[in-house]
Amino acid sequence: MRVRHRHRALLAVTPAALVLSLTACNGDDQAAATPTTGPDTTASGPAATGPAATGAPSDGSPSEAPKAPESSQAPEASQKPNGGGSANNTEAYAYKHPCAMTQLSLNVRQEGTRRIIEVANKGASACGLDLLPAVALGDSSSADRSNSLRPLVPSGIGGPNHALLAGTKAYAVLDLNPGGRAGAKGIDEMNVLVSPSHMPNADTRSFPLGAGASVSGPELGLYHGSVADAVASMRQADIAQQ
Repeated sequence: MRVRHRHRALLAVTPAALVLSLTACNGDDQAAATPTTGPDTTASGPAATGPAATGAPSDGSPSEAPKAPESSQAPEASQKPNGGGSANNTEAYAYKHPCAMTQLSLNVRQEGTRRIIEVANKGASACGLDLLPAVALGDSSSADRSNSLRPLVPSGIGGPNHALLAGTKAYAVLDLNPGGRAGAKGIDEMNVLVSPSHMPNADTRSFPLGAGASVSGPELGLYHGSVADAVASMRQADIAQQ
């Protein structure tokens, strides 16, 4: 009988404890649902250090760094402008546009009995030269140049002008004495007109032959892009230059 009494008391206590437990749980839920009136401390909590689920990316996150704006600019290599006068720097353009002396430089240098005539295009456009220069050899102290000696040149000359592109050079070779014979007296100067059919006589340039120069049977070749080719052309000279 005593055991039964104690069992009954335990049953009476258990429902009460159960009610208190449920009440405590309901109280926590209400506290979570009710906003607090104190200061918000969320930013100082651990969760504030990571990126938010939505909104702006957090600072310092490699995966969320702002992307560089895409550029519509073409690569540098494709943006290079056409060179000045590039459309005019072709052989076709040169054939239609004779050279003017103002866009050329002329230099003559000595190699033994030979004189290397060098014409450079210092302009921005191509131009056309005659196939060979006009050369006269005479006495620098004489007022009468009608007796000046003219060299032999290759026969069968024909075709378009010699195209001289911008920034390039043309060479013509004159040999004063290819046979090595005794030279004529009183010849100490060579006169060069770079492109005789396109230029006035006023564009003629004079060059001293130097002491000891001997002139006999001179030969002149056509313009070429190299001295070697100009020498080969000079060796074909067989008729008097007109």
